[in-house]
Amino acid sequence: MSFFSAEPEPPEPDEPTQPERPAWWGPPDDELPAIVPATEVLAATPRLSIALAGAFVYRAGLELRIERRLRRGDLPATEWHRLVAAFMEHGPMPGPEDPAARLRFGLVLGDGTRVLDDQLFRPRSDPMERPEGHTLMRMGGGGGGGDRSYTGSETLWLWPLPPDGPLELVMQWPALGVDETRAVLDGTAIRRRADDAVAVWPEE
Repeated sequence: MSFFSAEPEPPEPDEPTQPERPAWWGPPDDELPAIVPATEVLAATPRLSIALAGAFVYRAGLELRIERRLRRGDLPATEWHRLVAAFMEHGPMPGPEDPAARLRFGLVLGDGTRVLDDQLFRPRSDPMERPEGHTLMRMGGGGGGGDRSYTGSETLWLWPLPPDGPLELVMQWPALGVDETRAVLDGTAIRRRADDAVAVWPEE
């Protein structure tokens, strides 16, 4: 018999767990949305176009998809590269260095509530704490291009679903020559489509 007893088996390490993503952070990954027809050019300048490319309704909220287009025309290379950097929001604006000149989105709900795309991450707010009212999250979708044109995209996630009545999408990008512009959607029709969202893994 051995003097030393067998070494005990090491304990199984605890597997790290990530908390579930809060519903107000983005669309659920276990649903397919119902689609509401919604395509509209929101703004157009000689070089820039921004459009609403679709509305996708989940049981918990609404996703709006935005597409952007940029074309060079006769711009010299140096100006084009600076404009692309501003368009992709990776560099200084071509105009005054003013934070208020950046690309911004907001919504006016049917009850008159105004929701901005940056309110969830304002100072003294905890993005993990359940908000008291509606929130609007802007999420980048990427983009790319070459020496003649560029494209970009993003999504806006409204949580929870909007109330009945008109739903106004508001945007502006003063640094690129886009003043405040609005498009109106039907919040009532959007709410009616929520039950048509499909579970990716139906319950057995």
